[in-house]
Amino acid sequence: MTEKVPKRTLNTLMNAISSGVVPRRGLEYIAVGRKKETQTFVNDLEDTAEGGGAFRFISGRFGNGKSFMTQMIRNYAMDKEFVVMDADLAINRRLTGSKNEGLNTYRELLKNAAYRTRPEGGAIEPILQEWAESILSELGCDRSELTREAVLSKVRSLAAPVSSMQFSHDFLIAVAGYLHDYLVNAEDSPSLRWLKGEYDLKSNVRRELGINTLIDDSNWYEIIKLWARTFVLLGYKGLVVFLDEAVVLYKLQSRMSRTNNYERLLTMFNDIMQGKSQYLSMYVCGTPEFIQDTNRGLYSYEALKSRLVSGRYETGYDNYLGPVINLRPLSNEEVFVLLKTIRDLHEQRYGYVSGITDMNLELYLKKVLSGSVSSSLVTPREITRDLISLLDTLHQNPQATFSGLVEGRSISPDRDPDNDIIEDLDV
Repeated sequence: MTEKVPKRTLNTLMNAISSGVVPRRGLEYIAVGRKKETQTFVNDLEDTAEGGGAFRFISGRFGNGKSFMTQMIRNYAMDKEFVVMDADLAINRRLTGSKNEGLNTYRELLKNAAYRTRPEGGAIEPILQEWAESILSELGCDRSELTREAVLSKVRSLAAPVSSMQFSHDFLIAVAGYLHDYLVNAEDSPSLRWLKGEYDLKSNVRRELGINTLIDDSNWYEIIKLWARTFVLLGYKGLVVFLDEAVVLYKLQSRMSRTNNYERLLTMFNDIMQGKSQYLSMYVCGTPEFIQDTNRGLYSYEALKSRLVSGRYETGYDNYLGPVINLRPLSNEEVFVLLKTIRDLHEQRYGYVSGITDMNLELYLKKVLSGSVSSSLVTPREITRDLISLLDTLHQNPQATFSGLVEGRSISPDRDPDNDIIEDLDV
């Protein structure tokens, strides 16, 4: 029997699955077949909390579970007191470009910053505001007496471990500026706009903040490193960054644009893996072609290929400890376990006994697979979504029967459903 799930989490989880999207919460209740991969990420977070970090590529075909896997890591990291940031790459959000594409990615990461009590994002301001209240208490003065210089002095003394990092001088001035603006109830904070990367002209930054650094495509990753160290100073374990849909880089038509973005990836990869950054892990998700294509993918950039290519002794075996995590397809047996879990969760949600047996579910799985031209065209996202629809129908229509709804579906005569392998997972 499936573990009892809190009602709010259960409703959110089932609504998401029935809509064919990856749930934000409750994934641990439906996770199957990813034990080795999960252990790798758990180890990464332990290393990150000790001041290290990891940089890994998560590779899988569309529908193969990349979004599911990254959301699992994201939730686990927040539960372990990490701050997380995530962004889907797109044509206007890349690592670098001629029209602030890298800056747009930074802005998206900051917008989606989250921690355990703010899992949906928008966490930067609450984190800094909590720090501001702490500083006010330590200074022991009224808000009306508070000066920007006093806040900056306190911030610098507390943030001494980051003072040697690149851009730390201007970063701490901006942080202190926002803390002061918040404490005196200023209606607008230029410092917060700078921290979020909302300035476009260095002249405006100099005039309004008195600093020389403009966050842009060339330095946004260095600012992310500063955020990671700052979060640790405030009591968090570190920062975990997720970049999804990296196949966008593979699809860039300009070879120069692809090369520039791959070069930036290499810089970030080397920085983290050589220990030049602290308390920071980064995960980049893409398709196998994005990584392995020697004409357009990461393997077309020799310096990256030499770091990511499989070792000569890996042939025929899975390696979940290297820089590339290849998500294998779930087996029929693993998807069958998932279907049983979905059935049990549906019964939990509506407080009834469906009468759907394990044998019924086995037949359901075979029927779905046999009705497709290729099992690779049927993803578990579709299988689980259709199962919930089936259960909904049976629950609301007592006169309907499982056999009437399912058993009438034909099985392709030229295929043996017992030998089918499900190719994709992305519930």
